[in-house]
Order: sequence, then structure tokens, then C-alpha cells
Amino acid sequence: MSAGIEEAEGPGARTVARVLLDSALPQLDHLFDYAVPPELQDSLRVGHRVRVPFRSKDRKSFGYVIEFVDRSEFGGELSPIADIVTQVPLLTPEVWRLARAVADRAGGSAGDILRLAIPARMVRVEKQHLAAEAGTSGAGAGGDTGAGTQTEAETVDPELGDSEQPAPEQLGVAPIDPAQAATPEAAVAAELIAGGRLALTASHGPERLHTGEWVGGWAAQLARIAIAVFETGHSVICAVPDWRDLDQLRDALAAFGHDGVVRVDSRQSNGERYAGFLRALDHEPRIIIGNRSAVYAPAHALGAILMWDDGDSVFAEPLAPYVHARDSALVRAGQAQAGLFFAAHARSAEVQRLIDIGYVHAQQNPPRRTKVLHADASMTPDVFAGRVPEIAARTIREALKSGPVLVQVATPGYSPISVCGDCGELARCTACAGPIGFRSAQRAACRWCGTNAVNWHCSECDGRHLAERGMGSERTVEQFERQFSGARVLLSDGDHARERVDARPALVVATRGAEPIAAGGYRAVVLLDAERLLARESLRSAEDCVRWWENAAALAAPDGHCLLASGGGPAVRAFLTGRTEEWLRGELGDRHELRYPPAVRVASVTGGHTEVNRALDTLAGLPGVDHLGPTPLPAGGPAKTPAGLVRAIVRFDYARGGEVASRLRGALVADAAGASSRTKARAPGRARPEALRLRFDDRGVFEY
Repeated sequence: MSAGIEEAEGPGARTVARVLLDSALPQLDHLFDYAVPPELQDSLRVGHRVRVPFRSKDRKSFGYVIEFVDRSEFGGELSPIADIVTQVPLLTPEVWRLARAVADRAGGSAGDILRLAIPARMVRVEKQHLAAEAGTSGAGAGGDTGAGTQTEAETVDPELGDSEQPAPEQLGVAPIDPAQAATPEAAVAAELIAGGRLALTASHGPERLHTGEWVGGWAAQLARIAIAVFETGHSVICAVPDWRDLDQLRDALAAFGHDGVVRVDSRQSNGERYAGFLRALDHEPRIIIGNRSAVYAPAHALGAILMWDDGDSVFAEPLAPYVHARDSALVRAGQAQAGLFFAAHARSAEVQRLIDIGYVHAQQNPPRRTKVLHADASMTPDVFAGRVPEIAARTIREALKSGPVLVQVATPGYSPISVCGDCGELARCTACAGPIGFRSAQRAACRWCGTNAVNWHCSECDGRHLAERGMGSERTVEQFERQFSGARVLLSDGDHARERVDARPALVVATRGAEPIAAGGYRAVVLLDAERLLARESLRSAEDCVRWWENAAALAAPDGHCLLASGGGPAVRAFLTGRTEEWLRGELGDRHELRYPPAVRVASVTGGHTEVNRALDTLAGLPGVDHLGPTPLPAGGPAKTPAGLVRAIVRFDYARGGEVASRLRGALVADAAGASSRTKARAPGRARPEALRLRFDDRGVFEY
């Protein structure tokens, strides 16, 4: 029997097990009491996945054993647990506390979080793991992680708002002098293990590993810090946005002598994912790397959570309850008294806010930065012929003499938008009214629903001809092949993924976030479409642009440079001068005055008019809380929104987060249970179009 099974808590003499049902219904998001049958008394453990009767003896539901108690407050006879699904306790007390806390913070269900945290069971993989554990029984079994000993009062609050940061002594750790560490990474590790929360602006430029592979300098630095934490006997979780970043971090860890990482990656097979999860359950330190769900991985003696580029939208969970990985990391680090390390080439507004209130400490060492130049800011793409201004064309030609050149463009495909060739009106899809773009030179389709624009006609003039506007990645490649005749032109976007390119001269056209790393770095990086990116209808458009540009500039060789082909304004000036922190502080100041996130938290409340107003009524009189709307939601769109729905945006101070989430959650449960639907003589349930829906801290809430 494995160490994890032996150390998980059993019922002892207690006869009642409290179980969380695996259900998506919000009204079932609480613990149910079940009797522990005599035949399971010796084998049942906290964290076991079990089958239990629900509503009738013959109807079984799945759930997790959360705890054992001596008696139940339920007055009737308790149903017994039917059976244990797996020998392995899959849910650790630490992950359960995390799931409960982040779900409550987001007005959601803990079961939804656990579905993100615990992968699908693979019986063959589990048997192999248990056999391997039995073969090494007693070897390397870890000690007590402290799970279950931390009280609620001892948990660090990740939402301090404008209050003062706790001192290390208040966190239950003794201050450690980083000056005694042998290396800078060891010094950072010492601070993290002591419960420190740090933010680093990483230097630009790639780094060559002794294996010959090239990775971003950030990946090498995070790998060294992770190993330094691991060598103290602690686990460390590293969360990065996508598979390209994950591969670089894996290569760096392997090159530094640590190739036994646990990987949590959506690109893995179910068997690989489950095998990694079982390894993470072992009672020994691990380095766990992965994407947003890695934050929920079980980790013995967690020492630190490292996050790279937390401002990337990929960290925003698209599934209910939509908790951002950064918020989960803040909660988990506080509960486990572990360190937290945010690193990026350009800070997110959320991390800058945490720095400004003193909750996170910024590293003081200035980063090395690629030289950034600017073409004539007065020029727009319509002023010059071709895709790039002449100064950018000269930069590309000169740099191609000695190595690869990166050109970042705004959008994939051939042409991002199209208009009526007769009247010039924006072409709209006849099925969902979405914008029509060209995926290739001859294929036009809706960018929302994907419907091909066959037999399209203009709603204004009944014209039948579509005209292209703007250039996507494929059209840019087509033009560059003509403009830079003889050059090797490569494409990297969502449909043509490239992770790396060699050091030979090549013109690499890439969409933002899909830029491959080049051996030795790019001789030049050219950034196009600044106006288009800055013109996006989003609260975060400027912040995202600075992050995209900094990440692209970081791929240049040490003696290379970056050229912004056009554009102007505060964000552009901040990028050109390297004064992004000062600009971000000004941006935060503006958001404080306007009560926009992250100066405040927000929640979108969507549903029928009656349902939304009933939910808003529960917040009446709560100080520090206001709301915008409700206003009608446009029908259709990429989410295929039904007609007749409304949405309100609730804004609230961080200190009110718990109360707002609790009250809105109560309204959601009442609505889901049928309280509001019965007043309309309709059947209860969540399938109703007008059913209440909540989303806290929605990145896109101001993008409509």
C-alpha cells in the first residue's frame, strides 16, 4: 500500500463520513452525511472517490470523502456509502481547502474546481503506479506536510486591499537573510520558502543551454529558482501560459540536472495526465510544471509557486467558476504559507496593484532590455506603400544578411475583415451578424460562427462583392515573398505552429504569442499593426500591447534591436523608453478614479430581467458596492446569446468580496432550485435561457 494511502485519515471509531457530491448543480454544493459501513471501516480514507446513493437506493452518485465525524445532525437514518471507486485518495486536504476557498471567492461550486484539479481516472495507469509503490514500500515516504493543522485564522488573506502586509513573523516563518545564499537563485529561494511574495521583471534575450538548446532567459532563471527551492526539500509549482513556454522550462530544468518533473499539460494524453497526477500525490518533493491547472496540483511540502507572464489571457479559466490562475495561486500560497513568485517581461496591472499596496515586493535589479527604435510616429499604414514603411524594410533587409528576423502581426489568416465592395459597409454574417474575414485568399467566413460567406449579400445595398481590408499573417507572408525576393519566409500562427527556428537567415512572420524562439536570438524584431491592436475595444488593450511587444522584443539577440513600425500614445512611449512601470502606475490611478478593475473587483450578473434584479436586491445597502445596469445583451454573437437577456456589472471593494460572493451565490442557488422560475409557472432548472449566471473578475466584462 502506498504512503499516500497509509497516511490519509481513516474513520477510526467514527461512523459518519461527510461527502462532497460530484454535481454541477449549485444547490448540491455542500457536504452530505453518509454512514460508514462496517466492511469499509478499515479501508475508507479521506480523499477517496466513492459511490453513494442519492435520492434513492438504486440511484448512485460519485463524490469525495472530505472528513469523518462522530455523529450527524440529520435526524433520519443515514444511507451507507456504496463502495470505493479507487484505492488511491485522490483529493488531499490541502487541495480541498483550496477548492473550497477559491470557489467561495468566485461564487461558484467546489466541485467545478475539483474537476479542473483531478484528471480522469485511468485504471491501467493507476495499477502500474500502485505496483511501483509496492515495490518501493517504505522508501522515501515523506513526513507530515502539515495538512489539516492550519486553522482558518492562520490563513493569509490574499485580498488585503489597501491594508498593511503581514510581517514574516505573522506568517509563522522566521526571516532568512538572503545574503547568506551562495547564488542569486538560492537567495530568491530562501525568501520564497520563508513565505515571501516577489515580482521580477525578466531581462530580454535567449540563453543557450549546455545541451545546445536555446530557451528564453526567463526559462533558465525560473528553472534555477525552482531547483533551488526543490533542493531544500520542498515542492515547487511552475505555471506558464502555453506549451511553448512549458517546453522551454522543461528543457532548462533537464539541462540543469532535473528531468524528473511532473508535467500538467492539456496536450498530454489522459494516461500521461493521470500518471503525472499520481506522482504529484506521492509524499516526496516534486517540481510540477504546467499551465493554469497546475496551480491545483497536489504537492508535498509546497515551498513556492512560480508564475510566468500572469497577464496572459490563457491563465483566465474559461470554465465555471472562471477563477484566474493568479488568484488561485494567491489563495494557495496564503493557505500553505508558501512563497509566490511572479515573473514577466511586462507586469500585469494586478501584480502592480499588489506591489503598490506592499503585498508583493518587486525585485530592484534593473533588467537588461533590447534596444527599441521607432519609425516615424506620424506615419500610418495608409501613408506608405506595401506592408511596412521603408525604414522597416531597410531594417529587415540589413538584418537578413546575418540571421533571422521576426515580424509580429496582429491577426492570423489572410485578411481579418471584409467590407461590401459597393458601399464600403462592414460585411456581416447572415447567420449570426458576426464580422466576415478571409481565412485564405479565396475563402471568406464568419469569424464568430465559422459559416462560409457563400451567396453573401450586403444588408445595406444588396451588393454581392466582398472586398478585403487589413492584412493577416498569411497575406503578409504572401506580400513579403514578393517584396523580399529570395528570402526564406516562414509563418507561425495558431494553424502553423513553430516552436523554434535555426540561426540561418529567415523572415519569420508570427502572430502575437506564437513567436518561435530563434537560435542565438533574432537579428531584428519588427512590430506591425500597433494602431489595430491599440484600437481594440478592451479595457486592457494598451496593457496587452505592451506585454506583447515586450515579449517579442525579448526574443532579439543581445546585439539585435526592435523596431516599432508605427503607432503613438502613452503606451507606445512607455514601451519605447522602457518606463512601463511608471505608465502602469498611471493606468492604475485612472482605474481607481473610474472604479475599474483591478482597482476594484467586478462580477457580471446575467439572466432574465427578473432574475438579475432579484440578485441585485440582495446587495442593497452593502457599502463599497455599486452596479452598472442591468442592460440588454445583444442576441447572437460568438456566444450565441439568446434574445431577452440582460446583464449587470457589480463593482465592489476587495474587502467586500466575501460578502458579495456569498449573497450572489445565495441568489444563484435559489434561482437554480426553482424559486424564481416557479413564480413564472416554469419548470425549475439551469437549462432555462433566463437562468441566473455569475462570473467574477471577468477580463472581458468591459469589452462589449
